[in-house]
Amino acid sequence: PNEVDSSTIDEAIEEAFNDGGEPRVRAVVIVHGGEIVYERYSPSPQDGPSTVMPSFSMAKGITSALVGILVRQGRLDVDDPAAVTAWEGEDDPRAGITIEHLLHMSSGLEWVQGSEVRDSDLVRAVTSGDAAGYVASRELVSEPGTTFSYSDGNSILLDRIMADAIGSPTNFRPFMDEQLFDKLGMAPVHLEFDEAGTWLGGYAADTTARNFAKLGLLYLRDGVWEDERILPEGWVEYTRTPSTANPIYGAHWWLDPERPEVFYAVGVDGQVITVDPEHDLTFVHLATDGGSDLALPVADAILNAFAAAP
Repeated sequence: PNEVDSSTIDEAIEEAFNDGGEPRVRAVVIVHGGEIVYERYSPSPQDGPSTVMPSFSMAKGITSALVGILVRQGRLDVDDPAAVTAWEGEDDPRAGITIEHLLHMSSGLEWVQGSEVRDSDLVRAVTSGDAAGYVASRELVSEPGTTFSYSDGNSILLDRIMADAIGSPTNFRPFMDEQLFDKLGMAPVHLEFDEAGTWLGGYAADTTARNFAKLGLLYLRDGVWEDERILPEGWVEYTRTPSTANPIYGAHWWLDPERPEVFYAVGVDGQVITVDPEHDLTFVHLATDGGSDLALPVADAILNAFAAAP
């Protein structure tokens, strides 16, 4: 928009592109007023509007949206105990873990996060062939709802619970397409499933920068897309309500204490969907490994420029 000073945005992005070298920001897409108002890709031939780029943990925002869809359909309730067969034994303390605890990363399950740590629970879960089964086997180390522990395991359990709620893991990909991706026109979306058929929704939903921006726009529009309610009424507000265990984390989305209206789907190394309802703004920046230090000034430049506009 004319009233937004884009010069600081241009400068921050130009530096972050690093002439197409390593590390670099690969893509920036800004949506304001429901339309793309700014879109740039690095000079690297590997980056462009049709390039499928890694989601990493931005996929958790998709997991959260799918939980919301099942809540709208009456198939899940965030206050219900997580339907995990391994926890149904007599007096199993894990039976008190709810869908909300999993969404808020406060399940209390023992977990060592980290895809590059050989003995991490994430690596063990993924290589086990049944990631959800591995997560379900973890012991309870704190009372559910009291301690924040960032864990892809919580997301993986949610993905299995959702698949069970609609019938089976084989039905889950068609459900995702029909209920979310097709409605938003998000294609292609590259997903990864384990040998048991469970979607690895903590980190595996790769797509284009424009498609990630569509997810941001869905949340900016309170879960409504082209006059159709995709997410239940109140879900976006629930998403951005702080967890009791961590004031800067909501329902699988990160919150901003300095900008209370703003919330984020965040992946490692500078993959971020930012949603700023106060300024009718959502934007995406994606980066290569190690690109987070380059991406953060881009986000600040965009947020500050729109906030300063009359």
